[in-house]
Amino acid sequence: MEESKERFLDKIIKELCSEMNIKLEELSYGWVLQLSKNGKVRHITRNHFDNNPQASSEIADDKYATYEVLKSQNVPVIKHTMIFNPATRSRYVPEEGIWSMIENEFIKYGALVVKPNNECEGQGVELCRNQKELEIAIGKLFQTHANISICPYYNVKKEYRTFYLNGEVFLIYAKTKPFVIGDGKSTLEERIKSLNLPKRKVVEDNLKKLDMTYVPQKNQKVEISWKHNLSGGSIPIVLEKDEIYQKIEQLAIQAGQAMNMNFATIDIIQTMEDEFYVLEVNSGVCATIFSESIADGYEKMKNIYREALKKLF
Repeated sequence: MEESKERFLDKIIKELCSEMNIKLEELSYGWVLQLSKNGKVRHITRNHFDNNPQASSEIADDKYATYEVLKSQNVPVIKHTMIFNPATRSRYVPEEGIWSMIENEFIKYGALVVKPNNECEGQGVELCRNQKELEIAIGKLFQTHANISICPYYNVKKEYRTFYLNGEVFLIYAKTKPFVIGDGKSTLEERIKSLNLPKRKVVEDNLKKLDMTYVPQKNQKVEISWKHNLSGGSIPIVLEKDEIYQKIEQLAIQAGQAMNMNFATIDIIQTMEDEFYVLEVNSGVCATIFSESIADGYEKMKNIYREALKKLF
């Protein structure tokens, strides 16, 4: 999966360097792209560009830190609560333990989302509607993580991804969750096969939660997952510049400036009550699946990367 992403970005960067008269060298077995022009040297590692300050990138890679920074500057953001692993971070665990805090959050919100504090593409993210699910999800994450985040479950109407560069938003797309419509005859497994979902672990994990032998009623809509990740099969729809676009654009700019980011993707949710919140800020900018999902996706992303390279030099 990661190799495919790097090939996508490498191809675009090589084309742009050729077009923009930038010298390109591949270092450290291709992990580092070194770009040189007019006496300036810049670097790209994986999907991280030299545009951003290091501290800003590190904050963006930490979901709880992102929440704290945005909240401190009154940017509407989904609430995150840090939970430390008692086995490895005991000095940060309160005397009453972690479960008192977790139970208070659960009582307050009724459902919680448990997630790794520093993963992407929805990996390890679980929606928990009872204490048993919470115990299982947290116990599983604590096997590999020193700290995790828990969030209230928001009733999301739409999730959006914005491409932010130096105080401007260059592109916004909505994510439509994958679903099937029942015919009253076919099993869920048979209906899902027609979707041609990506062959990714996140998809496998989502499907494990479904009863694949279930036969949906005619015209019944069944969503594959509550998550909106493209890696899980969601479909991107590029937004026109309407009133919704402007609201999302304004919030993304507010978040980008608060974080001192120069180049990032910023994910924003719209609730059923039409309130908008920042979900997360991503310091790495890659859009392999997006570019493959719409007719002009490759050119749209190439244009964004072109502008990012202009800012670098």
